[in-house]
Amino acid sequence: MGQLLIILCTTVCILILVTSTRSAKNDISFLVDTTADISQDEFDQVIDFIYNITSRLTIGPNDSMVALVTFNTFPKTEFDLNDTSDKSSLLDALTSIKNYSLTGSRTTNKALEHIIDNIYVSSQGMRIDAQSSMILITYGLSQSPTQTQFAAFFLSSSVQDIYVLGVGSKMYDPTERTDFQNIASSTENIFYIGEIPYLCHYISNITIKLDPSTTQSEVDGCPEMTTTSTTTTTIPTTTEIETTEFTYSTELTYSTELTYSTELTYSTELTYSTESTYSTVPTYSTESTYSTESTYSTESLSKEQSSESAIIILSVISVVLVLVTVIVGILVIHYLSKYRKRKRRLELITVLAREYPDMKNGLGPSRMKYIETKHEYKNGHSNKFHTFLKLSMMNNGTKIVCR
Repeated sequence: MGQLLIILCTTVCILILVTSTRSAKNDISFLVDTTADISQDEFDQVIDFIYNITSRLTIGPNDSMVALVTFNTFPKTEFDLNDTSDKSSLLDALTSIKNYSLTGSRTTNKALEHIIDNIYVSSQGMRIDAQSSMILITYGLSQSPTQTQFAAFFLSSSVQDIYVLGVGSKMYDPTERTDFQNIASSTENIFYIGEIPYLCHYISNITIKLDPSTTQSEVDGCPEMTTTSTTTTTIPTTTEIETTEFTYSTELTYSTELTYSTELTYSTELTYSTESTYSTVPTYSTESTYSTESTYSTESLSKEQSSESAIIILSVISVVLVLVTVIVGILVIHYLSKYRKRKRRLELITVLAREYPDMKNGLGPSRMKYIETKHEYKNGHSNKFHTFLKLSMMNNGTKIVCR
């Protein structure tokens, strides 16, 4: 158990060291859906989103290089990694993609295969000493989810970080995003944006993931995100509202003049208090106040608990496997030894019975048949038989060979 913990700690330290020494070079590719599930104006906003991300990156042969591929029924390379060597030419190339013809079906699997075969290859500007990242921007489920999963699996051997941004009204339908987790390199790299104008709120987040050295800055003219809330007495989960301040009070009047008050405090900063007075007079009044403030990021879901659970599960599995292996080994050795002794004894008895058909104690031809069927031989007769065998071998010098 101690050795396992040492190995796990060493692995974590190595990962931290590798992460801290991560290369500044990054080969980045954008894979953009051009099907007709969004309008032309919304597609232009998607291109603006990419424009704002790349404008915040450091572009150059020793920094980040960017490629862009569009896809519908067939994928198409708009520009390769080595087509734009500076930020100015890159931004000009992005601007020229606006007013794109949106048509065709969504063959995400072919687009991922195109990325493998035509983007992350040395002839198109891929650098061996650089990190690799791909951002998929799509508007719904792939036409071939199974083939898309296979293509994403092969892509993961060439690209280290794969991000999936599902945008558009279809993201409100869970069935339209079921294959995203099979494409992204982790669940933290999946984003759902139902309203395309809100894409601008994710620019800083994506930029920091691509290049941690960049500084965050707000996007001018980005519309404020509005949310609708419903009044409920249930405690919201961390994925819905991370930090909640909740106050609820009720005053009731009846005839028995009973006062009851309760204060409950939860980890989500939830405060619930009730003051009630009861009387037989049928008077009922309720005053309730509800306020919610969410100042938390959904990305800090219990990573520490997940890692601790993984360590415990690995430890338990290792101990169980060792115990099972030891027990099976002991049982196999025991039964093999027992089987060999029993087989050797029966072979010896069979051979001797054939050599001495007129043995004492009833070990004649009829007993021979009994022995050959390999039934259990009684202990009392066995002892007398071996005594007779020793005397016979001493008298006539017979040498018995048991095969």
